[in-house]
Amino acid sequence: MKKGILVILAVAAVIVAAVIGGGTAYVHTLQNSGTFLAKTKVNGVDVSGKTPEEAAELFTSRFLDRQVAVTEDGKEVLRLSLSQLGYAVDDEAVTKSLAGFMVSEKIDFDTVMSGLTHGNQFQLAVPCKSDEETFNKEVRVDALSAPRKENVNAKLLYHKEENICKIEPEVQGTELRDEDLQAWLKGEIDAVLQEEAQAAAQSGENTQSGSADSTDSAAAAASTAELPVSAQEKTAVDVKEVSMSDGETPPENASDSGTETAPAANTAEILQEQEEQKENGDIVRTIPASLYIPPEKKADDEKLVKKCKLLNEFRNVTITYLFGSEKKELKFAEYMDWLRIKDGKVSVKEDKVRKYVRKLAEKYETRYLDRVFTTSYGGQVTFPATLNEYGYTILEDQEAAQLTQDILNKESVEREPVYQTLGAWGDPLFLKRNGTDDLAGTYVEVCISSQHLWYYIDGSLFIESDVVTGDATLGQDTQTGVFPLAFKESPSTLRGGTGKNKYVTKVQYWMPFYEGQGLHDAWWKTVFGGSEYMGNGSHGCVNLPPDVAAAIYNNIVPGTAIIIYN
Repeated sequence: MKKGILVILAVAAVIVAAVIGGGTAYVHTLQNSGTFLAKTKVNGVDVSGKTPEEAAELFTSRFLDRQVAVTEDGKEVLRLSLSQLGYAVDDEAVTKSLAGFMVSEKIDFDTVMSGLTHGNQFQLAVPCKSDEETFNKEVRVDALSAPRKENVNAKLLYHKEENICKIEPEVQGTELRDEDLQAWLKGEIDAVLQEEAQAAAQSGENTQSGSADSTDSAAAAASTAELPVSAQEKTAVDVKEVSMSDGETPPENASDSGTETAPAANTAEILQEQEEQKENGDIVRTIPASLYIPPEKKADDEKLVKKCKLLNEFRNVTITYLFGSEKKELKFAEYMDWLRIKDGKVSVKEDKVRKYVRKLAEKYETRYLDRVFTTSYGGQVTFPATLNEYGYTILEDQEAAQLTQDILNKESVEREPVYQTLGAWGDPLFLKRNGTDDLAGTYVEVCISSQHLWYYIDGSLFIESDVVTGDATLGQDTQTGVFPLAFKESPSTLRGGTGKNKYVTKVQYWMPFYEGQGLHDAWWKTVFGGSEYMGNGSHGCVNLPPDVAAAIYNNIVPGTAIIIYN
C-alpha cells in the first residue's frame, strides 16, 4: 500500500517537474524571442509580437501623420501633418526605448507570467525635433483658408437726427502677423508634445515602465534582463540617478529609490486624456483673439473721447448769412470737419473756411461779372463784366477771418457776408438784394435807342419819361453799363469841356453815376425823346424834364442801380 502511494507521488512529482520544466522553457523562449509579449500595448497601441524596430516604425509613422488643425470662428482654416510642419522623429531613440520596454517585461518568470496574464502597458514619449524653416514656410497668414477681415478703427460719427457726434466703436478684424501665428502654433504644438512626454515619464515612474525621454534607462533595462531581482532593483536606482545628472535635482523628500509617485487620481486623468488623444490624435487649436492685430484706435481712446466732447460744444452753433430775405445757414453738420483739435485746443482749418467762402462768393457775388438784364420791353441785354460796376463783392480774406472767429466764439449769429461796400471815391456799390437778385426790383433803366427812362421801386414802376442822352454826333455818347448811383446833390453846378466847349451849368438835381455822367434836370430844354440826342444831345449825361428829375431825386438813394443800354 505504502509502495503504491510512493509510486503515485513519484509520478506526480515527475509530471509537476515536467510541467514546471516545460513552463520554464516556454518563458525562457519568450524572453529570448526578440518580440513583445502578447497583450502588450505602448501608448494604447497593441505591439504584441512586434520587434522594437517594427514597433518604432509604427510609432514614427503614426506620429508624423498626426494632424494639426487650426480653427477660426468655428471653421477649420488650416490642416497639416507634423511631417508637413517639418517635425522629424529620432528613430534610434524610439527603437532603443522600445527595446528597453521589451526587456523590462521579460526580466524574470513572474514578470513574464504576469504580463501574459494581465498584459503590459507602457507610455512612450516620442523624441522629435522640428525644422523652423519648413514650419514657417507652411504656417503663414496667406495659407489660412478664410480671408482676413480688416480692422475698423473707432471713429466719430455725426448723428443727424440728434445733431450730435458719437464714437462708433472699433471692429476687431482678423488680420495677423506671420511671426505671431507661427510662434503661437509652434508653442501650442510643443506644449502638447511636452505634456505628453511628461505624462509618459510620470506614467513610467508609476508603472515601472520605460520612457523614450531616457535612452539610458532603456539600455539599463536591457542589460539587467538576466540579473537577480535585487540586482535589477539596484540598477534601476542607478539609472534614475544618471537620468538626473543633466542638471536635474531630486526633490528634498525623495525616497531612496529616486522616484516620486504622483497621486493616483492625477495619473488617471492623464491616462484618460492620453487615451482620448490616441483615439483622435489631432492637435486642434483655435486662434485666440489676443493674436489678432488690434485696431489702432479704440472707443476708449482718450484723445478720441476728448475730441468728441469738444466737438459737441459746437453742435448748436449756426452761422446764418443774410441775403435780403433769403438766408443761408452754415450748421455744425457741415463745418464740424473744419475743426482741428490738438492738445485740447480747437482751431479751424483755414483751407476749409476759404473753400466755403469761395463757393459763397461764386454764388452770391454780382459785381464785375457778366450780367443778363430783362428790359421793360421784355428783351434781354447782356452786359460784360467790365461794364457791370454795380453789385456785391465779398472780401474773402476778411470774411474767412470773421467766419473763423464766429465759429470759435461758439455763439450762433445772423449777418451779411463781409462786402466791399464803397468804391474808390467813397460811393456805395449796391443798394439791396434778394438772394442772388441784387436789384430786388429797384433800379433806373435808360434805353438810348428809344430815349426813354423807367424808375422802378421794389418791383413797381414809380415813374417813366422821355429823356435826352449824350450827343452821338459829337462822340459824347452816354456810357452804357450798370452803375451804382454815387451820390445826389441839390443844387449843383456842372462843369466840363475845354476851350470853346467849356461849360458851367447850374442844375437843381444832380445824380452822378459814371465819371462825370449823371441824371439831372435840363430846365433849358423843351424837347425830350425822339432824335433830339442826335445833334442836340448832352455832354454824356441823361437830361430829364425838371418835374421828373425832382420826383426821382426825392425818391432815390445812393447805391441804386443805373442801367443804361442801347
